[in-house]
Amino acid sequence: MYKSLLRTVKHQARSQIIGRSSSSSHTKSANGKRKQKGEQMDTRYDFNRRWTPVGDQPPGVGPHKLSSLKLVSYNILAQDLLLEHLFLYVGIPQEFLTWRCRQQNLLRELIKLNPDILCLQEMQFDHLAPLVQGLRMGNGKKLAYVYKKKTGHRTDGCAIVYDASKFELLDQRAVELHDQEVALLNRENVALFARFRFKKEQDQEKEFVVATTHLLYNPKRSDVRCAQVGRMLEELTSFSTDTPIILTGDFNSQPDSTPIALLVGNDGDVEPAASPAPLRFEIIDPGAGTASTYQDDWITVDYILRSLGSRSRHKLLPLSVYSLPSISRCSRVGQIPNHYLGSDHYALGAIFTVV
Repeated sequence: MYKSLLRTVKHQARSQIIGRSSSSSHTKSANGKRKQKGEQMDTRYDFNRRWTPVGDQPPGVGPHKLSSLKLVSYNILAQDLLLEHLFLYVGIPQEFLTWRCRQQNLLRELIKLNPDILCLQEMQFDHLAPLVQGLRMGNGKKLAYVYKKKTGHRTDGCAIVYDASKFELLDQRAVELHDQEVALLNRENVALFARFRFKKEQDQEKEFVVATTHLLYNPKRSDVRCAQVGRMLEELTSFSTDTPIILTGDFNSQPDSTPIALLVGNDGDVEPAASPAPLRFEIIDPGAGTASTYQDDWITVDYILRSLGSRSRHKLLPLSVYSLPSISRCSRVGQIPNHYLGSDHYALGAIFTVV
């Protein structure tokens, strides 16, 4: 988000955005020009982002024969937070900041990405059901979801949306990262876990956990984020037992930060033989010189990670990654949201197989 922009905004502009959010911001013209513009937007919304194969592919086995899943993680920018911090979006045309416009752009993007599992951060509770219904209509999947709203008065939280025809939800856990007994855990952030297994009979023994979170933003409080990571790892350790984990979210931490170091560890890819082994993760590389959002500069704070080590009966192997845009391309695109991107973050994606 744009922390270096003008810090004041007129009440009139805010009222206009609220009004436009509840009414139609566009109408179709009789000659069909509206539709033509939409088609042009659809072909270039992602600025040529591509799914790129990664890692060692299992020999002699096509992706359609694998126990595979496509996962997308996305901080979609809660409308209530946008309105509360409207000064961060000075310079963006107001019509692109309405929820109606942003929801249309988000739906078009997510329907095109067509994930099996979708992790959402800053998902406003009263916008979740309509968004999922739009996705159902767009891709025809039997979608279900779990949700955890932030602690206190905040209206947004984390959601995990999944294809219920492909996966069975075995368990879920909503985690409060707020703890009045711990000084550093005094913020409203949350995490959400879900344990799945494949519904195909031959793959039913292959279980996995998907976890998502949104850590504190404040750039000066890495100590709080470290405490939040510690609490989340404690909960994940008891929840996942012998199951591999995909961890996603907006960690508000750059790759070389202490909170990320707590997740990836300093002992390489091999965990100690002691039992139980601590949870360690590997970041799914989103590409060199890329960015996921703007915070004074174009930086990466959003990640998809996979668990490592011997504590799991099965392993998650990445097959493909939806690389983030390069910093230079982000700079050329400029401020987001815009007329074809619905959030102030870029979506991340990865395809995994469970072996």
